[in-house]
Amino acid sequence: MHISFRRQINTATISILLRLFMLPLLSLATMQAYSLALPVPNPRLQPEDVVEIVLDALAENDTPYANAGIETTFNFASPSNKAVTGPLDRFITMVKGPVYSVMVDHKSHVLSEVVITNNRAYQWVRLITASGATAHFGFQLGLQSEGKYKGMWLTEVVWPLDADVEGIRT
Repeated sequence: MHISFRRQINTATISILLRLFMLPLLSLATMQAYSLALPVPNPRLQPEDVVEIVLDALAENDTPYANAGIETTFNFASPSNKAVTGPLDRFITMVKGPVYSVMVDHKSHVLSEVVITNNRAYQWVRLITASGATAHFGFQLGLQSEGKYKGMWLTEVVWPLDADVEGIRT
């Protein structure tokens, strides 16, 4: 009788331990599945599409999981940009820092027309931050000429602007 009772405890304990150890693995698997579903570069996207994808992702940064918007932004960073700002953990810290944090969870954004010169594209952005303030940024994208991103527009630089710029649609 004692042995049977002990077996029940062991079975229950093992079941609980398996759940505790498997839960983090399931969460990791779920996050990886979501990560695979995030937008990624492709040759059909134009510069304005890339900027819109990045801004929409940053506006909903924690959907479908924490920092998914920033991860999407990193997906669209050019290899030269990633060489300076990566890996992803470092990029997340940079985006959440004093210069770019206003882009995270912003309420809305308005874009200028894209200006394309050779293999570079420029677009200005006005956004309303989560706190209701206005912020302005410039985006420079490059048409990649080699490697796995050949023929794709990717973000090379994003910088804050001191004031509003002409040409932003209202």
